[in-house]
Amino acid sequence: MAAQSASQFPVASTRWHLLDTGLRLFEAQGYSAVSVADIATAAKQSLADTYQHFGSKNDFILGLYQRIHNDLEASVPDLPAGSIAQRFQALVQWKLALLVPHYRLLRSQLATLLDAEAPIGVLSPETESVRLRGLALFEMVVRGATDAPAEALTAQLTQALYATHWGVLGLRLLDRSTDGQATNQLLELLSAGLALATPQLSTMLGPLLLGQVAPALEQFMGVAPAVDFNVARRIAKLLLLHRKVLLSGPDQSAVPDEQSIALQLPKLQYYISQNLPIHLILPAFPAKSPNPRKVLGKLPDLGEEIALTFLQSLCTDIRQVYAPGARLTICADGRVFADLVQVSDADVSAYNDVLKQQLQQLGTPDLEVLNLEDLLTTTSFDEARAWIVAQYGEPLDDLRARVRDTEHHRAMFNGIHRFVSEDGLVLAPEKSKNRVKEESKEVAYEVIRRSNAWTRLLAQEFPHAVRLSIHPQHPYSDKIGLRITRAVDDWLTPWHGVVVLRNNDYVLMKRYQAEELGAELVEKNGRPNHFVASPNS
Repeated sequence: MAAQSASQFPVASTRWHLLDTGLRLFEAQGYSAVSVADIATAAKQSLADTYQHFGSKNDFILGLYQRIHNDLEASVPDLPAGSIAQRFQALVQWKLALLVPHYRLLRSQLATLLDAEAPIGVLSPETESVRLRGLALFEMVVRGATDAPAEALTAQLTQALYATHWGVLGLRLLDRSTDGQATNQLLELLSAGLALATPQLSTMLGPLLLGQVAPALEQFMGVAPAVDFNVARRIAKLLLLHRKVLLSGPDQSAVPDEQSIALQLPKLQYYISQNLPIHLILPAFPAKSPNPRKVLGKLPDLGEEIALTFLQSLCTDIRQVYAPGARLTICADGRVFADLVQVSDADVSAYNDVLKQQLQQLGTPDLEVLNLEDLLTTTSFDEARAWIVAQYGEPLDDLRARVRDTEHHRAMFNGIHRFVSEDGLVLAPEKSKNRVKEESKEVAYEVIRRSNAWTRLLAQEFPHAVRLSIHPQHPYSDKIGLRITRAVDDWLTPWHGVVVLRNNDYVLMKRYQAEELGAELVEKNGRPNHFVASPNS
């Protein structure tokens, strides 16, 4: 759909709007007083459409749980590189902060939350997938700590910490002190005690105590022995085999370890337990770079064909180890960044149309394309972009602080800044190099902010989906940075480069690099498509 001149503020994506409306009504009127019909009416949605997204009133509370865990999982790379006690305290503090807007609702439902038979009970069968995600987070706490115990104790300690954190959350709901100061003091005491107890794990006392506690915790939480992650682990390894990692030091490897695998298992298990296809989402394929030194034109070419073929082969590989296979949604993000990267919405539309044609021609039954306009009702893409930032964007000062203080956030910023600067130097030759670089910094910050906002919107729309990315990611990110083509640079994508065919393989590089090699340009359907390198190049 093309943007029109008429101005209409975007209508929120249906699922997000319904969930937000439902939670607001629960807070204002009380959970028991609100019906699904009330939520549909307040959200100006039909009851039929509402039930497509939420099968019952309980599903709104489950949606809240999923929203909290989506935000927590995104924060895992920011866990302090310290002791188990430090990491435990940080994760619990983050979760307490995420609960703040919902204290009134959760406090009113405390008895139900503690009822293991209630559908929204934190220990009920219906919330098992949420508990698995929570356990994975605390496993990350343990495995990534400087004082991590022996492998044999990891699962038991993870369960103990997870159970302990529920006690802290429960007390916070009962805490009447200002800003939860009593709970914060308790958390500090628990962390101090954990710091003293952790060294004992290496003695005979540690295994003895954890060994006695573990069986009771397994029964209490209703997971552990009954959950077999074997298939999920095989699928996770297939995905991580192709990952791109932000390497922050010589000791950090792109080879997946147990810590990077653990975070993916609960989401995979959600689908496996229901015998459903694994749902993968990949924000990618925005539009071609406007920089003619990088690309052949405005429309998809062989680079996109190779990438799409790879993504389909990845789904096919998953089917070899898991019969229902996988489906992959390409969440085309050209609309999100178009104005920032100097690409028109008309060019985004043209690129997207040809991309969909390629999908049909290649025969990719497991791939689909989703755009911004598929999630939001709007007559103005500019206003849609503004809405995403307003609803899901973070303050720029917070983003700048993370880039300044955290190595992997700084590495992400540097990668985006480099691409923006390269394009700026070509598109604005009248400007000095220093000026372009400075201006590009502001653009890069905004690109990252919008990318994060788009990610949050997608997480809200597809709360169980396994998240992929075309950018290198922190090795313990909830998103898997995926290498979709062979390239000279981990940051290079088909929409920022060209394919050069060689005698025994191909490689993605920038157009000017291919031309410097003396590679021959090849057309397809009357359009430039790729290069072929000479034998001696």
